[in-house]
Amino acid sequence: MTTVALEAASRAMLPARDRLRFTVLPFATWRQEIAPLWHMEGAARFLGPLIGGYGQLQFCGEELAARVRCVPLAAELDGTRVAWTSIYTLSDEALRLRGIYVVPSWRSNGIGRALVDHAESLWPAHWNRVFLYARMPNVERYRRWGFEIVAGNLPRTHRFGPGIADGRIVQMVRWRTSS
Repeated sequence: MTTVALEAASRAMLPARDRLRFTVLPFATWRQEIAPLWHMEGAARFLGPLIGGYGQLQFCGEELAARVRCVPLAAELDGTRVAWTSIYTLSDEALRLRGIYVVPSWRSNGIGRALVDHAESLWPAHWNRVFLYARMPNVERYRRWGFEIVAGNLPRTHRFGPGIADGRIVQMVRWRTSS
């Protein structure tokens, strides 16, 4: 067996989380790739606008273009994209994760958490907290990742009609520690 083949075989034996490669995508590509995946699971019929999440975005007017920074990301496993998220600035101290999605066949392998940790690591420590909106069935997962429900935040929905209980979301936060 050649050295290259041995390295490939060794790498294939690593857990999925350790084989990930992260890629920053153009926003249009991220949106094009993730929107159909959300739709397939019935999680969202559309991607809502960047602004409007209970007034959490603190920049406004001309400041939006100058100060909001968004980083759309994908995680690739052995050359295939298996997870997506984006992270953007809400203020000079807070970030928001948006659209965490892992291909169903790769869930529960640490990929989502690794992608979230990587996204957060791209920002200096003065951004001291990271927010996300979680569907109620995912709250316990995000708690294991260090997020907590924002004090006083009650589950809400943007949907109407049958099945709205499954669509309820709550805002969560993870406080960053300096390393």
